Amino acid sequence: MKKSFVLVLMLCLGLLAGCGQTANQQDAENKNNDPVKQSVITVVAPKSPASIPIFRMIESNCMGDGVQIDLQLYSDMEAMMSLASSGDYGALIVPVHTAANLYNKGISVELVNVCNWGGMYLSTTDPDCNSWEDLEGKELYVPSKGSIPDVLTQYFLDLHDLVIGEDVEIVYSNHTEIAQLLSAGTIKYAIDVQPYVTSNTKKIEGYKVISELSEEWKSTQGKEYTMPANCMVANSEYISGNEELIAKFNSKFAEAIEWTAGNSTEAGVLANTYLKADAELIAAAMPGFCFDYKSAADAKSDTEQYYNVLLKLKPESIGSMLPKESFYYRGN
Repeated sequence: MKKSFVLVLMLCLGLLAGCGQTANQQDAENKNNDPVKQSVITVVAPKSPASIPIFRMIESNCMGDGVQIDLQLYSDMEAMMSLASSGDYGALIVPVHTAANLYNKGISVELVNVCNWGGMYLSTTDPDCNSWEDLEGKELYVPSKGSIPDVLTQYFLDLHDLVIGEDVEIVYSNHTEIAQLLSAGTIKYAIDVQPYVTSNTKKIEGYKVISELSEEWKSTQGKEYTMPANCMVANSEYISGNEELIAKFNSKFAEAIEWTAGNSTEAGVLANTYLKADAELIAAAMPGFCFDYKSAADAKSDTEQYYNVLLKLKPESIGSMLPKESFYYRGN
């Protein structure tokens, strides 16, 4: 009797275990086939209008319900470097020179595309100043010593035979202060970027742009070269495990750039929503942001020319060497 009870108990336990295993297997199958299961791609982007295409992607749900875009905005290069070093991201929007610097520091990134071009201007309130040569004997205000605007300004001054410290004095400041000084009439000559150029044009009487640095670039490097500004890189490890997702994201990003360039008013609204920026100002400044998508392959000659110049002017800005072939994403 006792033996029979034990046998029955063992049989019941076995059946229960089998049922539990079957249930667990069924749960796993259901999980794998769950239509609402999401992939997540973390995108690190600047707290600036350069990120408007990402805002558009999020608002339009262009990746579909199966993919969540986790957007992390950074406000300075230190914060960006911390996020990039962690490797906890899929895509990253940075200046083109920074992309090379990250790669040469051993951070696992690949250049996927270039999305902004040019965007720097030589401006003045002096009606008699119409060229670089007219800066002789003047003070030129430049944002951030050692920055790319500073490096390129010095480069173009030299090309126009203007010696810093002799023919032209450079004074360093920041964009906000430069705008205030121009408005007050305290200074007359400055290197500007958007949307400050558009704002200054509206608010400051006599303010004008003398030269777009991107046009200077073409005149000195050759008409076939465009000066790159911002780009998207992807985490190499993320690419290897999510090739189709990155390819789709890149394709949708290209569409979002085209939309941004062609819908200034709506793009301004997005900048207001995500950045608390002046929607009307961003809309008016939109042409100056020069949104234009080029894949890594199509942008390679532009970026290599840019890197070659920076390698001579300020090697550390790109990590003191040209990126290798593995830097350029091949999945376009």
